[in-house]
Amino acid sequence: MTKEELDKKLDSDPYHIARKNPGDDEIRLFLREADYHCPICGKELQNRKQKKPSKKLFEIAHIYPNRPTIEQFEVLNGLERLGGNCEAYENKIALCFDCHGTQDYHTKEKEYVDLLNKKKDCLRKTALHDTTFSMCLEKEIDIVVNNISKATSSELAKLNYNPVEISKKFEKDETLLYAKVMGYVISYYTYINSQFKNLDGKNGFLFQVLCNEIKNCFNKLELVAKDKFEIFNSLVYWIKTTTGSYSTEACEAVCSYFVQNCEVFREITK
Repeated sequence: MTKEELDKKLDSDPYHIARKNPGDDEIRLFLREADYHCPICGKELQNRKQKKPSKKLFEIAHIYPNRPTIEQFEVLNGLERLGGNCEAYENKIALCFDCHGTQDYHTKEKEYVDLLNKKKDCLRKTALHDTTFSMCLEKEIDIVVNNISKATSSELAKLNYNPVEISKKFEKDETLLYAKVMGYVISYYTYINSQFKNLDGKNGFLFQVLCNEIKNCFNKLELVAKDKFEIFNSLVYWIKTTTGSYSTEACEAVCSYFVQNCEVFREITK
């Protein structure tokens, strides 16, 4: 096979797309799923407590090459490939420099299959972790919701409001906070809403009263906070101290619910 013939095959295969470097968030996921150790040789890739290591010990490797050589194409042709394309998260893995070099330039069928299976194991472990984490978070959300309902004692006027779409509450340079809030809303909004609905009107708790308390808290924070990140984190802290919860994630989920459902963050006017 000539180089020209290989290029033609690769260009006609939708699995092969332009190279895309992973972002910082993705890199953290790659390290976490490998438990911060090279899945081939076991070398430490990064101390999990280190946010910015003084020396980088790893690279993010393609399992199936982005642009295989003739030798690699012939060795790997017909074998299983992970992900929808070569730049998918499923087709990448964190390796130490030495193992990446060996895997990149001396690809053998056995080594490729072994690495592919290691990635499958990583994906399974991550899926199990995320599932159990979600279950635990729901329990913590229950505690937050129940405690926040008990914490509301003052009888305030009902709050009349029209919820504003989350996307209209964030500027273009606030995408990280928007992504965090949106992630919690997608995962837990319905669950949290049902919990509040079940509690509304019982034991003196009125949901509208709580909404009014959240709105008042937001109005006070808006006068002194420098940005939405500071307001969000302050509201999370307020919920955490009010409910006595030790789960920051549960409090962030409940705070995100109020961002969606109440007058937390105003609609941006152009």
